[in-house]
Amino acid sequence: MIVLVDNRFSGAPFLGSEALAAGRVSRHELRASHRRVFPGVYVSAAAAPDPDTLLAAAVLWAPAGAVVCGMAAARLHGERWFSPRSLLREVELYTRSPTHDPPGIRSRRLRAPLPPEQVVVRSGITATNVVRTAVDLARWEDDDDTAIAKIDAVCNRSRTEVDEVRAFAAALSGLHGLRRVRGLLRSCDHLADSPQETRLRLIIERSHLPAAVPQLKIYNEYGAHVTIADFAYPEERVAIFYDGKLHRRGSTWEHDARVNAELAELGWQVIRVTAQMLRDPTTVLRQIESALARGRSVR
Repeated sequence: MIVLVDNRFSGAPFLGSEALAAGRVSRHELRASHRRVFPGVYVSAAAAPDPDTLLAAAVLWAPAGAVVCGMAAARLHGERWFSPRSLLREVELYTRSPTHDPPGIRSRRLRAPLPPEQVVVRSGITATNVVRTAVDLARWEDDDDTAIAKIDAVCNRSRTEVDEVRAFAAALSGLHGLRRVRGLLRSCDHLADSPQETRLRLIIERSHLPAAVPQLKIYNEYGAHVTIADFAYPEERVAIFYDGKLHRRGSTWEHDARVNAELAELGWQVIRVTAQMLRDPTTVLRQIESALARGRSVR
């Protein structure tokens, strides 16, 4: 589990009772220089509450045998899109016994212990493994598209293929919402590098357009790598990219401009989609359809 450190010089959480017993802090220091995160768990008053600190603090508070789950487990597996904001609201734990959860912690009761193969240790913390985490994320998310994006995100960052989650879900039984999750998994793809890419993929898949190839590597006539298109139609030479906030930075913008120019020289049409464009899918689909028509006309 988490190792107790001298928190007078660190932002890491610690158990107040253990720090007092070890003489690391006095009662006055505990009250004056530290802040209680959860009952019995403290951090330096100067430390800003961040997702990882809250996760560590929740583990210190948790009853014996608790297992980190949901978005907190996803964080331990490397998920970076949904977990930061989620952990600022609450940390989810599987527990066997009843608990009185303080604000910021949500315990989910287990009828029986999780099978050992569904549990792993990450950074000294016991958590659900990637496939169980993915299934739980989808079960506990009401919006289907967001559930798909969450599965994509945890699989992408942990380098877990969605087929592994599908096989795991197919073998499970007795979990609430499992049938729905199995259906959602048909629309998931671990290659999606962001929730916005997931959204763009779903827009294309649900349209009249043919299926696009995800994460297509494009090379020039000399075999040198040019770029990886988020989605592409190789025969029509249409490359589609989702451009988030990162692409507005000067160095990234310069890189994208160079890639656009090189792709144009190679006969590719480039479509760059932004968050604003995703709010009007018809415009995105019309641009893709027009580019495909142009590409077919010159083949």
